[in-house]
Amino acid sequence: MQRKWKLTGGAVGSMGLALTAMMAAPGTAAATGAPAVTTTSTLPYVCQTRLSGEWIPVEYSRNFTTTAPAKVAPFHTFKVTFDPAPIKAVAAYNKLLNTISFTYKVPANATVVSYKLTGGSNLGTANQWVERNGNDLRVKSDGEWAGGVEFDFPNLEVTLRAPGSGTLTTGAGGSSFTNTAFGWDRLQPDTNEWDPFQCYADPAQPVTFSTTKVKF
Repeated sequence: MQRKWKLTGGAVGSMGLALTAMMAAPGTAAATGAPAVTTTSTLPYVCQTRLSGEWIPVEYSRNFTTTAPAKVAPFHTFKVTFDPAPIKAVAAYNKLLNTISFTYKVPANATVVSYKLTGGSNLGTANQWVERNGNDLRVKSDGEWAGGVEFDFPNLEVTLRAPGSGTLTTGAGGSSFTNTAFGWDRLQPDTNEWDPFQCYADPAQPVTFSTTKVKF
């Protein structure tokens, strides 16, 4: 019988003269007078891990808090901030964990101006960085943590430039077990072997992190 695990802890632990002027000197979202909106979303994943060579499906979800303006003027810049919930891996399944990564998707119809990491806690001497692949931004780390210990990955702050029109949405990046949205490698307490924990966003339960409409 195929086993199915449910991991908890740290889950459930983005016209003529007026248009020409804006294109020449784009402003920020704040210039439109639109306040930022903060939303917390629960993202269900399709996950698997390996134990003694056998792949096992895992039930898992995480919370993400995203801040973005509800609207932005055409061709203006605006910021989207992704804040993942802290991680506290279940010690019974994770003696140690490393190579953690989160992947976010920014709007394909907006231009990425810049991005940076801010905040985080209990990260020790670990380094975090961002790797971009099109409109997917993957946050990675070289640190190692013990199971049962809570730590908080940095927020990802992205500055984008809006197009002339449209609706700009953000969410989880990744699309498969080989192009993950979230995961880590874990040292299994019983076998003392390193195995991957791999997740991508469940396509049957799509979740939008933020929605920004382009309008005056």
